[in-house]
Amino acid sequence: MVKLLPLHLKDDDLERVRRNHHEAIEEIQRAPGVGMTVLKGITLADGVATKVAHRLGRMPLWVGPSVPRGAVAAGYIVETERTDKFVTLTAASYGATITLDLAVA
Repeated sequence: MVKLLPLHLKDDDLERVRRNHHEAIEEIQRAPGVGMTVLKGITLADGVATKVAHRLGRMPLWVGPSVPRGAVAAGYIVETERTDKFVTLTAASYGATITLDLAVA
């Protein structure tokens, strides 16, 4: 993400506009969803802890799985570890290997 330059304009009106834009852009850049990545087609075998590399370069603030595809029964996803390189997920009680998309921010 591009950092904003610490500029100051001599004209008061232009400086107010610049400062307003600067503050608005900084607010948008701080929003958690701005850095979100969606990892598609993640497969999780039922009952097996699976490490998924997220490539954010930092620990994710939020991890959100999509609706699983290929399930035989109702189940749930358990997140057991979160690091700056991967998240560990376990599919539980689905009765089959599932596929999902994973959003990380």
